[in-house]
Amino acid sequence: MTLRGRLFVGAGALVVATGLVLGLHDLTKIGLLLVLLPGLAVLLARRELDLDITRVVHPTRVTTDAHADVTVRVRNDGRLPTPLLRGEEGLAYALGDRPHLLVPRLDGGESRQLTYRVRSHVRGHHRIGPLTLRVDDPFGLATRGVTIPGEATLVVLPRVVPLSPVRGVAAGSGGETTTSPRIALHGEDDVAVREYRMGDDLRRIHWRSTARTGETMVRQDEQPTRRRALVLLDDRAAVHAGTGDGGSFEWSVTAVASVATLLLRERFEVHLCLTSDTSGTVLPVQGIDHALDELAAVQPHETTSPSGIVEALDEFAHHGGGLVVGVVGALDDDVAAMCTGRSRHGIALVIDRGGFAHGQDEGGPAGATAQQLALGGWRAHVVSPGASLPEVWARATVGMGAIR
Repeated sequence: MTLRGRLFVGAGALVVATGLVLGLHDLTKIGLLLVLLPGLAVLLARRELDLDITRVVHPTRVTTDAHADVTVRVRNDGRLPTPLLRGEEGLAYALGDRPHLLVPRLDGGESRQLTYRVRSHVRGHHRIGPLTLRVDDPFGLATRGVTIPGEATLVVLPRVVPLSPVRGVAAGSGGETTTSPRIALHGEDDVAVREYRMGDDLRRIHWRSTARTGETMVRQDEQPTRRRALVLLDDRAAVHAGTGDGGSFEWSVTAVASVATLLLRERFEVHLCLTSDTSGTVLPVQGIDHALDELAAVQPHETTSPSGIVEALDEFAHHGGGLVVGVVGALDDDVAAMCTGRSRHGIALVIDRGGFAHGQDEGGPAGATAQQLALGGWRAHVVSPGASLPEVWARATVGMGAIR
C-alpha cells in the first residue's frame, strides 16, 4: 500500500469514529468508503500478470567501452488487458545504472518491444535481467513489485593490442614436423599410432594396437603437426596489486589475450592455463573467440599455490612441448627451477607486485624470479607499472628469427 493509501485508511478510520460519536450515519458511511477503497486497490494491484519476457542483445560480444543494444519484448499471454506498467531492468554493476522502462497497456496476445543501450569498461560475462515491474491501481493507493524471470548475458572481451610476431621456435619445440605411415610386413600400410590424449576423437581409436599394448592408442594420420604453444596466466590474487586498467591483473589478462590472439593468427595450436587450474589437463582452445571468451570471465583467485603452472608444464611437455609464454608473479626458487626444468625455452613476463602496489619500480622478488628463469634458458622480463605491452613483448622476442 502506498503512502496515499495509508492516508486514506487513517482518514477513513477518523471519519468513522467521528460519525459514530456524533451519531451521523452518513458521515460513518463516507468513512467506511475511505477505508474500503485502499482495500479494493490492493486487490487490483495483486491481480496476476501473464507476461512473457524475451531479450535480444546485439551484439552479444563486445570489446571494452563498446555499446550493445538490448531489445526487451513484452507479450501479454493472458486474456485480460494489462495496466500501464513501470519496469526496471536488472543489470550487472559493471553495465551502469538500471534502465527504467514504461510498458504501455497491452491487450491479450499483444506485445511491445522496448530498447535500451548498455556499455561497460569492465571485461566479463555480465548479466542482463530479470525485469521487475511495478503494478499500481488507477488511484495510486496500492502498488506491487513483480519480477519476471529471464536473463541474458553480454560478454565484454578483454583488450587486445597488436604485437610483433613471435620469434624463432625450434623444430623440436613445437615446430612443424611430419609423420609418415609405416609399411607393415604383410604389405599393408600400417598407420602411425600414439597414446590416447584427452580430447581425441574416440572414432580414431586403433583397436589392434590397443589390444596389443594394453593402452588406449589412436591413429595418427600423415599430416604436418601444428606448432604448439602454452600460454600461462598467473591468477593468484596475492601476486597482483592495483585495480582497473591500472592494476597488474588487468595488464596480465590483456597480455595473455594479446599473445594468444597473435599465436592463433600465426597458426599455433594454443593451450591456455591458469595457475588456479590444478586439473592437470591442458586442452587447446578452439579459436580466437573461444580464447577471448574464457579470458573475459577470469578473476583473481584466492589460491596461493603455483602448482597449476608446474602441472601444466608437465602435461604440455609430456605431449611434445612447444613454445611457453607465461605472465606470472614472483615464484619461489624451487618452483622457478621446476619451470625451467620442464621447458628449457620460454618467455616470461614477471609482474612486479610491489611496483604496482606503490606506484614505482621496485623489482625485488619479481627481479629475482626473472633472473632465475633467465639462468634456466628463458627470456624473462620484469613488468613494472605503466609498462607498454608491445615494447615488453618486443624486448622478450627480439633476435629469435621470424616464423615461417
